[in-house]
Amino acid sequence: MTDVTGAAMPKSIAGPLDGIRVLDFSMFLAGPYCSRLMADMGAEIIKVEPPGGDFLRHAPPVRGGHSAYFGHMNCGKKSLELDLKGEGGQELIRRLVKNVDVVLENFRPGVMARLGLDYDSLAALKPDLIFCSVSGYGQNGPDAGKAAFAPIIHAASGYDLIMMHYQGDADRPPSTRSTVADILGATHAFGAINAALVQRLRTGRGQHIDVAMMDAMHNMLAYEYQAAQLENPDRPIVFSPICTTDGFVMVAPVSPANFTGLAKAAGRPELLADERFAEPAARVKNWALLLAEVEQWSLTMTTDACEAAIMEMGCPCTRYLTLDQSMATAQTAARGSSIPMGGMDDSYMVADCPAQFVGGDVGVRPWVAALGEHNAEFYAEAGMAMD
Repeated sequence: MTDVTGAAMPKSIAGPLDGIRVLDFSMFLAGPYCSRLMADMGAEIIKVEPPGGDFLRHAPPVRGGHSAYFGHMNCGKKSLELDLKGEGGQELIRRLVKNVDVVLENFRPGVMARLGLDYDSLAALKPDLIFCSVSGYGQNGPDAGKAAFAPIIHAASGYDLIMMHYQGDADRPPSTRSTVADILGATHAFGAINAALVQRLRTGRGQHIDVAMMDAMHNMLAYEYQAAQLENPDRPIVFSPICTTDGFVMVAPVSPANFTGLAKAAGRPELLADERFAEPAARVKNWALLLAEVEQWSLTMTTDACEAAIMEMGCPCTRYLTLDQSMATAQTAARGSSIPMGGMDDSYMVADCPAQFVGGDVGVRPWVAALGEHNAEFYAEAGMAMD
């Protein structure tokens, strides 16, 4: 970790979640990303995996015979391989839960109850337990029992059709590999768990947290959520690339000062007095026309020259980068945002925790546990013999 000057900062104090123990039953993405964030903050994560392990252990891309995708989401966690359908596995959890702070799960609603490991059952053993459930639609309502992964929530939340609408001439919703709903749900769960930990300090009470990825998506779509309640809403700004002689740049002349800078960079000061653009409301209405005017200039410029000219005038602008290019920038290096992982090969990197704490031990724990690596430790803690 570095400070704002680029100098190395000593990690002189424990992470903010040091001493917090989490029983993590989650798999795939939404739950594991939440517990990955907690691990980055110093929590001890006990990842409970079924026989054969989390499905993502076998997902590409693979490095050194192991899933780098799984490693990205699950670094810094201990692994407990356990058959929860058997009485022995359930008894082990009942014993361990007395010594943990948080339970995290992302099964379909009802699964934990059928296992006898739901909030009510475990809170009877640990009254101040914080139990967080992450699911597609939440724990109640007519859709609660539906299976859902991120693409399903993208389609059902309105997100995909909104993206189609913004493309203008698209004839079908976009194909995607993104997992927005998973990451949003995980981030809301992470925040809620930490809020519940603070509440427990004040009240001594535990909590059952119910996070729905659908609700997370609706919260993200703030403008669209409000516009959907109007018969004829104004069209919002749609940020689009402008072309150069050898590529594209993205510009965001959102504020009056940004707009002034863009007009000057393009050598078009007359746009400042143009009634289509002079006032903020007019610019929003005629946003596409404004970009078309600017593109007449940018089409005569290389990407390098266009980006430099616009930035010099104080308008936010960037060229488009591939992900590998973005990972290799000086800014990424200065922040230490890519961390090498141990146990595979040196080229295997994961994205570090987005939040940096000055002097605090916050960040990726650069190791990935083998399946069941910590079984002996937790059977011993529970006072049980391993099968």
